[in-house]
Amino acid sequence: MAAPEQLFVSIIIILVAARVLGEVFQRAKQPPLVGELLAGVIVGPSVLGFVLPNAELGVLSNLAVFFLMFLAGLEMNPQEIRKAGRSAIVISLLAFLVPLLAGVFFSQVVGGLTIVQSLFMGLLLSITAVPVSAIVLMQFGILNSKLGNTVITAAVINDILSLIVLSITLQLAAAPEGTSAQIDFTDIASSGAKITAFLGGIFLFDILFRKSSSWLPGKAESFFKKYLQTKEAAFGILLITTIAISLIAQEIGLHFIIGTFFSGLVVYKEMIGLQNFSRVYGIISAITFGFFAPIFFALIGIGFEVQSLVNSIPLFLVLLAVAIGTKISAGFVGARIVKFSKESSLAIGLLMNGRGMVELVIASIGFAAGILDVTLFSIAVAIGVVTTIIAPITSRPFVSRAKARGSADVTVIDQQTDPKAGQ
Repeated sequence: MAAPEQLFVSIIIILVAARVLGEVFQRAKQPPLVGELLAGVIVGPSVLGFVLPNAELGVLSNLAVFFLMFLAGLEMNPQEIRKAGRSAIVISLLAFLVPLLAGVFFSQVVGGLTIVQSLFMGLLLSITAVPVSAIVLMQFGILNSKLGNTVITAAVINDILSLIVLSITLQLAAAPEGTSAQIDFTDIASSGAKITAFLGGIFLFDILFRKSSSWLPGKAESFFKKYLQTKEAAFGILLITTIAISLIAQEIGLHFIIGTFFSGLVVYKEMIGLQNFSRVYGIISAITFGFFAPIFFALIGIGFEVQSLVNSIPLFLVLLAVAIGTKISAGFVGARIVKFSKESSLAIGLLMNGRGMVELVIASIGFAAGILDVTLFSIAVAIGVVTTIIAPITSRPFVSRAKARGSADVTVIDQQTDPKAGQ
């Protein structure tokens, strides 16, 4: 079968399986993404082998992440992100460092791994996947709430920290055997400065836009009506802008998903007019939930091969327990420190536990660099799959309870005060 035909057949199989199991889980009052992920496990190499991982599906996965993060950014408010910043920093530092250090320790003690391998496995245990957190919070309907803003901000900080540790680990791994590795702190400081400048630029744009809100909306509306008559011109312009910002983020050392998220974050309905914004939001939401979201989670399941864990079950179980236990407990303690209720703190810890595609991307880098062997890579993938399944299932009861009590932590921001209202 020709490559394009094979790709379309794979997409059909993935979508049908993901839709069916997603619907089953939805009717069972569980997050549909869990069914979509399990659909990938079933049609993938672990069970039926109908769909196998390949480069084309990898590209599709990156497109899915792009639209997921853009939609998440569109739904959120920069002001609320800034408000959540201090709390998110505390939660993120604890939820990153505790799993990292525990992962390094147990990798060496139980697995007998080298210091570089142990550091890499600890890094993989410390990750929180922003795309997974975003889609879970969207499905729970609390993305634009105090709890949702805090979780997403903490996850973004967590991913930035993971990229810094990844850079250090790759430098250690690149040292010739038998020599002591030299960490280039100048390079790390330069990367940190670029990241700070990028994030500062995003929020500076937000501030400048607010100051020009008295005259800019009318100019923008007039521009689109006068000069852009082609169908969905606003959608095309926003897509081009978002891709450009994502590429800039990737170029300075951030993952492209960070750029995509912040690009969506600073888009307001006033920029392109309420009618254009609503149309753009509707298109992106339909594409994301109708096509890319089920494919994204199914592909996580497809990347998992249960056969590769047969000879490493003890180490897998130890690291899985460490990953889950440290992430949830550290997230809980961090949330309590910044004055969240016990219920909300536990929900935050459980939501931070999802790893998903971000862990798989970093694990692939480690595998390609020769840091991880096939066994360690398989363990990393398995932990990513299991924690992605667990996060929405375990957090849902606590979120539902907080909603039932009318907790301010899960109350969606009043649209009358939200500058991105009207979506």
